[in-house]
Amino acid sequence: MSSEAAHFTAMKSSITASSSTRKCLTWAILVSVIFIAPALFFGIPSNKDLLNHFRFALPFFDSLSSGQLYPGWLAESNSGYGDPSFRFYPPALYYLLSLGNALTGNWYVGTLLTLALLSTLSGLGMYFWTRSILSETCAMWAAILYALAPYHVNQLYQAFLLAEFAGAAVLPFAFGFVERVCRRRRFQDVAGLAATYALLILTHLPLAVMGSLALAVYGLACINRQNWRKCLRLLCLAALLGLAASSIYWVRMVSELKWIGINNANPNSSVDYKQNFVFSTLSPENPTVWWVNILTVITILLFVPALALCFRRARDQVNFGKLIPVAIVTLMSFFMALPLSRPLWRILPVLQQTQFPWRWLAVFSMTGSLLTAASIPLWLENRMQWRRPVRLIVLGSMLVSVAFTLAHTVREGEYRKPAQFHSDLQSVRGTPSVNYWIPVWASRHPREMKSEVEAGDRQVVVNKWQPEHRSFEISPGNSSELRLRTFYYPLWVASNAGQALSTRPDSDGALLISLPDSRTFPTSIDLDFREPLRARVAVGVSVFGWLFIGLMAFAHAARRNNVTGLKVLSKT
Repeated sequence: MSSEAAHFTAMKSSITASSSTRKCLTWAILVSVIFIAPALFFGIPSNKDLLNHFRFALPFFDSLSSGQLYPGWLAESNSGYGDPSFRFYPPALYYLLSLGNALTGNWYVGTLLTLALLSTLSGLGMYFWTRSILSETCAMWAAILYALAPYHVNQLYQAFLLAEFAGAAVLPFAFGFVERVCRRRRFQDVAGLAATYALLILTHLPLAVMGSLALAVYGLACINRQNWRKCLRLLCLAALLGLAASSIYWVRMVSELKWIGINNANPNSSVDYKQNFVFSTLSPENPTVWWVNILTVITILLFVPALALCFRRARDQVNFGKLIPVAIVTLMSFFMALPLSRPLWRILPVLQQTQFPWRWLAVFSMTGSLLTAASIPLWLENRMQWRRPVRLIVLGSMLVSVAFTLAHTVREGEYRKPAQFHSDLQSVRGTPSVNYWIPVWASRHPREMKSEVEAGDRQVVVNKWQPEHRSFEISPGNSSELRLRTFYYPLWVASNAGQALSTRPDSDGALLISLPDSRTFPTSIDLDFREPLRARVAVGVSVFGWLFIGLMAFAHAARRNNVTGLKVLSKT
């Protein structure tokens, strides 16, 4: 009888715990969905980055619709001269936007669906990470605080840093899996870390660079001293698998960086990392840094409750030992956003390419939300027996932060209703690309051409003009070169009857093709954008990487189910 009573008590406790988990998880998801309510009511947030994202997303979707799974050349930009930005932008966000459009048949609704999904993933990611360290209640508060974090809100409602916003939905999962790998040392968690790391690289490159540094520091801080060799091996395995799975993107990006202008031609000082540290200037003459300074102060106000962890008694109550790695990354991310970290930026060129040190506030918002969530029970239950004025000051600072975020970041945002949004999409096609993605041979203002092809005294009949494949007939004549309304890029291959023709850039970067000597018969030219061997190998490596990650995850799950089944059979 006592055994049955114990069994009943255990079942009751399990049901209660399950109910508490569902309740906390529901609140985390609900607040994350409410996060995009202003976009549902007022329209899609707008900024100059909105048009840049859709200048890319529209032709990306067109290429997918034509059966090209990973396009390599954005043909319509720069008034038809094109650019190679497909090769340098991480593609995951644009697959997601294209999926939203395909499911809804409408870019406006599909974009709102994408925003809702990313916001929900942000909340779930923070819940997942925090739950690996703290209780369900603290995990719920971490998700809520992250949804309210001023910089996180700014990513969408003021700056429309959509790719960074998407990366910020993936990164908390990566932190959670690092924690689990170090604590449990299971291959299932290694697979999860590898998958989320690959997705981070495929979503937003600057955040992937910063996130890699933060994850490395977090992993080293989490490693169990007794099993440090195994932990380190598993973390390295996850990183290598993540790099392999994402190699379809970064291999061609890294190998072709020398072919694009980046910020070398007509450099723009506004994207120079030296000008974009938090608190590097207090002058409103630099409006970006001025606004980021305000966001930083408002973010600190939201995280004021975490200062309770400075007291030993509070640390004892929340088991601060588990939070030390989070605290280390919090201090690191804040330091890296300040001018004090400038020496590190000078010796790390890869950091310089992220342009904006204030991007570290994305990591600071995650870790600060978790630390603050850990301290919330101390304040709500007044376990430290603080006097009422102190508690009011702490609560007031949080309310000021939330009120400022809603009144300025959200309310003062620019929004696009459906008609205006679709009008913007129509106008963005063919517009100039960002300086970074212009080939080094190209001019920002190439010569205007009345047709796609010019051949001097020879007539041209265009048979096919697709983004990555063109063919045309050239009449007999004296002209020895053909000029196309396409920027030169080494991967364009021209041929006549299977024989390769030499190509070169014109003075403004347009593609010139040397024509065979033909004064009697017409000449047929084929022009193809061909991926090099390294890119084709990277595709195979990526496929293998994802297959290996999947096998690692599901093999562990199958083995665990078999063990559970054997235990049940043995009991019966």
